[in-house]
Amino acid sequence: MTGVRRLLFSFALAAGLRAAGPDTWIPARWEGGPLEVARRARDKAPPDPAARETIARWYDPSTLALLDGMPVNCLVLTSSGGGDAKTEEQQQPLVKEYTRKAHERRLAVLGSVYPGSGPDTVASSAADAGLDGLVLEGFAGAPGFAAQLTKELRSRNSAAVVIPVESSLRPAAKTALPVLAVEGASPGTGKLADGVTASASGGLWVDSNLWLVRSVRLSAGTRPVWLTHRVSAGTPAPYLRSIADAAAMGARWMIALDDDLRRRLRSGDVQAAALWRSMGDLVTFFGQHAEWPALAPFGAVGIVVDTAAPNPAGSEEFQNLVARRRIVYRLIDRSRLDAPSLDGLRAVLAFDLAPPAEAERKLLRDFAAQGGLVLGGPAWGDPPKDQSYAVRSVGEGEIAVYKEDNPQSVAQDLNDLLTTPDFGVSFFNAPSVLPCAGTDTAGDRLVIQLVNYADAPAESLTVWATRRWKAAHLYLPGSAPADLPLKRSGGRTEIVIPRLPVYAALVLEQ
Repeated sequence: MTGVRRLLFSFALAAGLRAAGPDTWIPARWEGGPLEVARRARDKAPPDPAARETIARWYDPSTLALLDGMPVNCLVLTSSGGGDAKTEEQQQPLVKEYTRKAHERRLAVLGSVYPGSGPDTVASSAADAGLDGLVLEGFAGAPGFAAQLTKELRSRNSAAVVIPVESSLRPAAKTALPVLAVEGASPGTGKLADGVTASASGGLWVDSNLWLVRSVRLSAGTRPVWLTHRVSAGTPAPYLRSIADAAAMGARWMIALDDDLRRRLRSGDVQAAALWRSMGDLVTFFGQHAEWPALAPFGAVGIVVDTAAPNPAGSEEFQNLVARRRIVYRLIDRSRLDAPSLDGLRAVLAFDLAPPAEAERKLLRDFAAQGGLVLGGPAWGDPPKDQSYAVRSVGEGEIAVYKEDNPQSVAQDLNDLLTTPDFGVSFFNAPSVLPCAGTDTAGDRLVIQLVNYADAPAESLTVWATRRWKAAHLYLPGSAPADLPLKRSGGRTEIVIPRLPVYAALVLEQ
């Protein structure tokens, strides 16, 4: 079964069959019980009395009815750690009985584990409750605990999987465990990055996980990727945005409901129920289009990533800031850097080659000589002293050598070093929207996924695409696909998206 078919199959399972394994799990945090109350009491802003009551009573079997008709098929319960012995003892029977009831509904059940208990104690409780897996929270940088816990589970004849939540992508990508879980940012907008909001180069400061998932997938293979973060309460947009921000690149957000929303859901609030259903509808929409994130990444800018480097922070920041400039790009694993990996690129960011091997240097000089642009740091030799970078001609192209590795400057300079057509696709009047794009093997179909990170809809978003495309179809969740008019000029096609609330996919065809 292909990766795409597995993803589609997972959504079919959610409708009636108990999810068989991590490939099919669609997770939601389902925290509750006295252990969760005790854990949350230590927060800087502990829950109010109404929220505490909701948390304490969350494992009443009636809350399982909230999952009727929803695609969520994997619950993450508060399981172990962080409480005194009496509270832990009170928690375990609740988890065990709730797990039994959830299994009757053919749901997978995981337990969240916090520091405080040893692997033998955690494994014993998990095996007794019949949990399908354990999510390790707050153990980042401590891989030994996961290995010990797995060993203890197997000694108790438990097949439960262990899923550590990592604080950065590199440890997560290197793990051999079946799910890669990474702490992500809560997606949204912040301060102005510059004063221009109507151009392809300007816009809002946007926090997004698109770049993070793309980078994790460079090493993840076919394993599922989960993002964990909390959203601010108040409006539906952060929930829908979090789902889209993960799913556009083929990941899943571990749905986390805020305390007030849970209280209102439990009390039967109509608006809360409508938001919950809309979240389910959006998850289902992405399941119906699981082939989009599986397409070959599209972009005329390539970023070389050294996945074996000891410090990935610099590379991560290049990816993050280039993405914020709405530049679609492709990642190239340094170990796979060769001539075919450069096909179709206009520019290559080679800062992770520090220093470049002679074969790498020759390969990229040849790329530049044929009309390409290479950007690199001081390791590329003779950096400028009185300016941020110096451009040297090489054949028909150029190499830009920077005085220092400055991701923010490089991301901004790309718009000066390249022309708009060089990017393949460009976006205007979209300060709060970030794209990711994929294409089929023949290059006759281009799918541009767009996530709006502001609470207000984006209006009159304009897309410029190199090539004369023949058809444009707009997919908005909850609506039938719509054909959009095209305006062709020279070798460029212009499309205007009238309104983009949270997410849209623009499909261009030849």
